[in-house]
Amino acid sequence: MFRYRRNVGISLKEVEEKLKAELEKKGYKVVLEFTPSEVVKAKLGVEMEPYRIFYVCNPKKFYEMTKVEYEIGSFAPCPVLLYEKEGNVYVAINTAEDIVEVIKDPLEDVRAVIDSL
Repeated sequence: MFRYRRNVGISLKEVEEKLKAELEKKGYKVVLEFTPSEVVKAKLGVEMEPYRIFYVCNPKKFYEMTKVEYEIGSFAPCPVLLYEKEGNVYVAINTAEDIVEVIKDPLEDVRAVIDSL
């Protein structure tokens, strides 16, 4: 499994508010919010259950990571998934195990575009 996922047992709206508040206590801020389910509906006309991505960043930790690996920005800020599926609300983050194999093809596509520039 390449993610840590938890069924939170509260509404999507409640988890959004609580997640932001709790992250802020630890020095993190949601720097970008993205709702792929709305894009899918707008571009494909397909309804799907709510699916949100929050990109969270702790500026101090990010700065410290760039001292070790300057291109860490391809992994950070950290994406946190919030989604509803079959009446349950989940919060999930990706972890390192097995993720490269899952995203190998898209990475190769993007690498080819970069190579063509």
